[in-house]
Amino acid sequence: MAKGTGEKYHLTTRELRELNVDTRPALNRKGGTVMVENPGGKPYRFVLDGTGLTVYVGPKGGFYELRTRIGKKAVRISLGEVNLLTVKDAQLLAQEHKIHIRQTGEDPRERTRLVAATRLAKSATVGDAMRGYIEHLTSLKGRGKVKSAGVDGARDSLARLERPEVGLASQEIAQLTDKEVTDGWNRLRHSAMLRSNRLPEAARTKLKRHGPWWELERGELVTKLGLTGKTVELAYAAGLAAAEHTMSDARRGVERVLAAERKNATRENRTPVLFHNPFDVLIETKLFRSTRDLRKHYEAARVRNPLGVDDTQTGQKSLPNVLKSLLARRDMKSGANSTAIDYCLLMLLWGTRRNEGARLRWYDSCSKDELDLQLASWAWLAPRPDVRNPTTGLRGSQVFLHDTKSGEFQLLPVAYFAEKVLRWRAAARKEVEQLLERQVERGKKQAAKVREQTIDYIKRAKAVALHERAQWRLDNARRWVFPARNPKAKDGYYSDSKSLLTTVREDAGLLNLAKEIDIGLTPHDFRRTMGRFAAKLLPGNVVSQLLHHHKPDDGSGMAKVSERYSEQEWPELREAMEKVDEAIVRTSPRAWNILKGSDRQLLDERDDPELKVPLYRARPSGSKKTTRKRRGDHRAAA
Repeated sequence: MAKGTGEKYHLTTRELRELNVDTRPALNRKGGTVMVENPGGKPYRFVLDGTGLTVYVGPKGGFYELRTRIGKKAVRISLGEVNLLTVKDAQLLAQEHKIHIRQTGEDPRERTRLVAATRLAKSATVGDAMRGYIEHLTSLKGRGKVKSAGVDGARDSLARLERPEVGLASQEIAQLTDKEVTDGWNRLRHSAMLRSNRLPEAARTKLKRHGPWWELERGELVTKLGLTGKTVELAYAAGLAAAEHTMSDARRGVERVLAAERKNATRENRTPVLFHNPFDVLIETKLFRSTRDLRKHYEAARVRNPLGVDDTQTGQKSLPNVLKSLLARRDMKSGANSTAIDYCLLMLLWGTRRNEGARLRWYDSCSKDELDLQLASWAWLAPRPDVRNPTTGLRGSQVFLHDTKSGEFQLLPVAYFAEKVLRWRAAARKEVEQLLERQVERGKKQAAKVREQTIDYIKRAKAVALHERAQWRLDNARRWVFPARNPKAKDGYYSDSKSLLTTVREDAGLLNLAKEIDIGLTPHDFRRTMGRFAAKLLPGNVVSQLLHHHKPDDGSGMAKVSERYSEQEWPELREAMEKVDEAIVRTSPRAWNILKGSDRQLLDERDDPELKVPLYRARPSGSKKTTRKRRGDHRAAA
């Protein structure tokens, strides 16, 4: 860097702002300032005449500097860019720094830094806190400490806070009042209510027209809005789950900002500027529901609906009817729904959560590292009951879930009827593979033929797309137990059973608006059903083991698969799964007789009436799509 010569140069503010490393100031014979070439384009400094300032010129332009002493130490303090400050402004700032040094003996840059840090902390917004919280969760996810759902949930919370009608993301934490937070809670509830897919449209319209509907008690929803049945509870709790989740995330995000501010203030020997978490008012005013409140809501809104054989709400046996509906619909539409049906059946028989079962891969599609390091969920069909799995060393067919809700793995034996369904999947895999291999080969040849015949890039692209689609489906069929059919499915596996479950609800008598019957059925209700049957048949510790509600005894990470169960424990677990598996299917003798092999006896079907399952249902009036006529019935187990 070129050093100053000690000579002083007179330049105006305009001339200073034109400086660059290609030229530099010099004195002519008369003592005037002129610009000359700067060899090599190196940065340089010079003294600005009559100001007491030094100017540094580098690749990014010029900067004012003050050269002074703090105690016995010579320092050079940057005052700012010449493009932002006039010479007079820079002189005034230099004078302030000199006064500060004389009075305190401290470096004024430290004061400037503390002021900037304080200003930054004061200006932090709820959105800033949430973005920092998401970044923190993402880093934990990378180390396996947080699940993807946690990160996605925080991102959803930020998106809700950023909605114009909510408007909390842009609010400064330091300025938020209790009223602004509680008003934000209500605005968020209203926004979530308008987007709810659980609340009937008529009820949503009534709430919207009323105004501050969140102030109404359950009785007022009946007397003032005319709501009835479970709609009362759905309206009373509308938007609450979204508000609770979002505001909990916001509170945690802000708490991280407060902790960082306390730490920084201690290190910088200053008073923190953020003391209180404004979202604490939601706890103080008890806007979050207690466990008791949630239980009361679930019962009143009939959110939790495990299936059974004595369902008094409908007067029907819900589990047998659901089983018969699933099995009847499996063969419809040339088996187009078989993947979805098998997915639901295995969720019911295994008690898995929705995403846990969806991500199952075939054992032979996993690499050795994926198996040894427990990086994938898989299903393995034993050629014979006494054959050991190469990875676990345990006998019989097995399913391994590598990433459950608790972050641990779960290994389960595949019982008799679940194995029947899983073998259906294996047979479908083989059939689809043979079909798709032929399609891939034809597509490959067709794409090559089109390339030879034309240079039209559109025709070429279409031919390649057909080939790639067939290859994509083939890869999925080889990889996933429940492969997706649509290339738009980014994960490659089936996961959305909402439409199918609505149809099954209608088949089973759980949804009949004409009779004012509307009982929900979700994938998690299958898990609750399995838990209900397990609780009737097995000790509590075994039920917890099957549903994976327990935690590791020593808290030390995941054990090796081969060490998870002893030779004595595995047969006991298999026996427990067999009991539950058989008890669920036995509720419908017709379903039993369809699923069983020649090694199991036929059950009497006289007390298990046939279930009429229509091939098509008329769509609701006003639907944009063409209404289809019913074309006869398909009888379960006929």
